[in-house]
Amino acid sequence: MTIGTEQRDGALGSSRSRTRELLARGWASPWFHPALALLPALLTSLPLCTQTPLSHDHPTHAFKAWHFWTEMLGRGRLRGWSHFWGFGFPSDELVPSGGELWVALFRVLSLGQLSWLRTYALAFGAFSLLKALAAFVFTRRFFGSRAGVIAAWLTMLDVGAFSQGGWVWNTEWGVWPVSLSMCFCLLALVQLDNQLRLGRARHALCAGSLIAAALLAHQVAVFVVAVAPTFLLLEHCVGRRRAPLSRLAGALGTLLFGLLLCAFSVVPFVARSRYTMDLGVADVPLSRVLLDIVELRVFSRQSPVVHGLALVGGVLALRAKRRGAVFVSASALACVLLSSELLLALHLERLLPSLIKIEAARMLLVAKLFWFSLAAYAVTRVWSLAARASRPGLRRALRVALVAGLVFPPLPRMYRTIVEQGLQGETDTAYWADFQRAFSWAKAQREKQPGHYRVAYDMHPDDHTSTLAPIFGGGLTYKIGGTPSQIFDGVPLGDGPELLQALSVSHVVSARPLSEPLFTLEESFGALAAYRFNRFNGDPFSLVGAGHAELLELEPERVRVRLRDTNEQSRLRLHVAAYPRWQASVDGQALPIQPVTVHGAEDPILMEVPARPGELVLEYVDGPPDRVGRWLSLAALPAFLGVALLGRRASRVFASLERHRRRLGRGLGLAAIVLLAALLVAARQVSRVLPASSIFYSDVALSLGEHACERRGMLEFQCGPHRIQGGLVHVRGAHLCMAAPLEGVLSVRLPIPPGAFVVGRYDAKGVPGWIEARLDGRSLGRVETRPAYMLQQTIQFDTRGAGPGGALELLLAGGALRCFDFWLR
Repeated sequence: MTIGTEQRDGALGSSRSRTRELLARGWASPWFHPALALLPALLTSLPLCTQTPLSHDHPTHAFKAWHFWTEMLGRGRLRGWSHFWGFGFPSDELVPSGGELWVALFRVLSLGQLSWLRTYALAFGAFSLLKALAAFVFTRRFFGSRAGVIAAWLTMLDVGAFSQGGWVWNTEWGVWPVSLSMCFCLLALVQLDNQLRLGRARHALCAGSLIAAALLAHQVAVFVVAVAPTFLLLEHCVGRRRAPLSRLAGALGTLLFGLLLCAFSVVPFVARSRYTMDLGVADVPLSRVLLDIVELRVFSRQSPVVHGLALVGGVLALRAKRRGAVFVSASALACVLLSSELLLALHLERLLPSLIKIEAARMLLVAKLFWFSLAAYAVTRVWSLAARASRPGLRRALRVALVAGLVFPPLPRMYRTIVEQGLQGETDTAYWADFQRAFSWAKAQREKQPGHYRVAYDMHPDDHTSTLAPIFGGGLTYKIGGTPSQIFDGVPLGDGPELLQALSVSHVVSARPLSEPLFTLEESFGALAAYRFNRFNGDPFSLVGAGHAELLELEPERVRVRLRDTNEQSRLRLHVAAYPRWQASVDGQALPIQPVTVHGAEDPILMEVPARPGELVLEYVDGPPDRVGRWLSLAALPAFLGVALLGRRASRVFASLERHRRRLGRGLGLAAIVLLAALLVAARQVSRVLPASSIFYSDVALSLGEHACERRGMLEFQCGPHRIQGGLVHVRGAHLCMAAPLEGVLSVRLPIPPGAFVVGRYDAKGVPGWIEARLDGRSLGRVETRPAYMLQQTIQFDTRGAGPGGALELLLAGGALRCFDFWLR
């Protein structure tokens, strides 16, 4: 009996020893930590095996991927004009195409055997894995593998919030290309650190390529590429492990190489940013952000424990003088500060108006990636300190407290969001079965009756499922209301009959009844129904004046119309959104293009040309930004190879400069200070607040209510007790415009030349109001302010039919006074 017990105890002890040995081998395996880091990404991606994410922006991203594959790559283009939305839009010119390229990669890997929804689900699942992997690789580089695993778990189990990443922003709202860009940024920083440490060309090539990928995925990477590498270079420049000057110069060359690679996209994007909507920047005071850091509530819906651990991790890393401590800590703090009104307090939007095109609140998404790395490092340090406790009970209590503090506070929120609410797939999407029938009907209509027309979809503003229609063969569409991830300001949002007629809408699929005589019910699909639009016009143009017009060709970047029997007063209005790359000619003779409205003074700006007899050709051609960007991208790789060869020969020059390293550093620092001071002085110039064409720079007469206004300075007027002033105005976004108190009617009077167009913008934030233009007392038109969801609106008053020029009076009241500007064209 005793012998049997001893044998059993010996076998048990041997089994435990083998288990410990296997665990020790697994822990030492190079694949163990990466696999453990990817575990939460794998678990949260399991629903993607059977469901496609369709909440909020996901359908639009799926459509854009399909459109990029079929209409861009399928026609030998990376970007260009498309007629699929509204009056057309510059596809992948004002919004980077990295998300579409990512999905296209999985279209290639699956050999096109999966449906587009399945391909999109696969690409989104792969993005989740990449996100965890990037957090692991980045944190491992500076704080070790164990910290990398913890950072990956914190990243993947982050509930997140609007504009702040995490599950809510990426999976629920579907704005994942921002995080995709940040994945490439983190990997690029690791490769850039490799180059600074080892000086190898392959690391430079990888870093530059990843920087280009980040900039192609989302424009917010511009801030990150400007900030994070700067701190990395500074650490390698002045830290204990100083990199040679040759490697520092090589790192700068790598950043330039990355910019050159994506110049074909970045240069046109920056040059034409005025054609994008003002998405707005943060108006949170800097003092409030600093207070949030102290009170451990920088990020919404994030555990204070993680906040506190990140601050502790930064202090511990700096005290231990770990490699990367300064870089990661400074980048984390800088990204948080950039989410405040810091840039606006310096008035930098006057020097670079593109700043108001990017939502600065998204910098908190970037800051999280650095904060999670610091928090992970703090966890490993606290765990190690607990291991040094002399008493086993105290050691165990410290570790249990650390784990409990990390896990239990966010656990209820994580369960409600990630587990209970989960992924919204096909089975959870409203009207999904009805949409399938509607899409099949639209496809059958397209096969039975080809030609130029659109099917409009009238749904809830946040329901973007209808943007999937072209994937199912529905052809050209129009979603009434806002369309996500499309910031071209020429995309229509309304549903007026004149707008639908100009869009060549043949039917409207709606979840609400539409009344006669404009609409006639044609077919029902459960809760949805298709209504025939009784004012349908299939011509993508309208002829004003005498003559006849016949459509000959309608391609994405080429339109041909035959004109006959016209006279000098005839004009052809093309139902295509105005954009600078369009050029018009008749029989080889160039024609001027005049932007006009759909009807009255409202709706997006279309194009109008003189209707001369002959064959009118409208072509979408490259402009200087397109040619410059393309040649820069083509020169990137030869330049990289040339610099790599020259770098070997210049090693002696850098070696001689090492003796003067301190002097060079001081000189560059002084030059940077002088440049920054010059920029800040230039930003104080009031003449940069509004575009030079604004009428408020000229000699205008203003009155507000019963008070005449007196000019007190450039863009500043005093009207009795009220002040009218130009500047950055936070309404629904942030705009550079004039603002007046909502007190009475504002009258703006000035002389104008004959045949001028009066163009303006306003943002009423949903407050009722109106704008009216009068020429010599005769009304040119009146505009009622639009709902808040339609954001900033462009209007245009045409004075050509009002005779010779004269005295123009603009009247504004109500919400229109919140933010406005006008200029003459």
